[in-house]
Amino acid sequence: MANVPVARRYARALFELGVEKGQLQEFGQALSACNTLFQESEDLHVVLSNPAVRREERTAVVQAIADKAGWPQLFRNFVLLLLDKDRLLHIGAIHESFQAMQDEKEGRIQGSVTSAVALTDAQLEKIRHQLKELTGKDVLLTAEVDEEVIGGVVARVGSTIYDGSIRTHLQRLREAILKEV
Repeated sequence: MANVPVARRYARALFELGVEKGQLQEFGQALSACNTLFQESEDLHVVLSNPAVRREERTAVVQAIADKAGWPQLFRNFVLLLLDKDRLLHIGAIHESFQAMQDEKEGRIQGSVTSAVALTDAQLEKIRHQLKELTGKDVLLTAEVDEEVIGGVVARVGSTIYDGSIRTHLQRLREAILKEV
């Protein structure tokens, strides 16, 4: 995302305010909803980022959305600050950074598992449990299907990759055989 350091600073400010005021969950939910709304509505994106639209009109749009969504006052002020500083276009990166901070605080980590075929809930739960033992954190897993995996799974947790795919095992076997020749 564009200008990630800026996004991290805003996310950190909102996160610390949420912790201080005991509204971390509420801020996280509101930020997620705000991000979704902004990403899914091209018209909203155009109106709020267009300098030709008067600032008062853009502020009124944000206020109306905040009223309808029932955002906490401090979160509303945060979004208005983003609008004021022309940083609302970074809402996706801010949301991503905030979510990572919240996950860290609550002992969670994002992960993904890729397999050749769709995994059952029981299989995903077993993988989640094994990854929790390896990382010491609750792993929030997303599952993907990639037929090039052939069989087995490739799990990514944070920046670590656990590759248990048949393709990788075959590649290692090939390398070992070629080394011996």
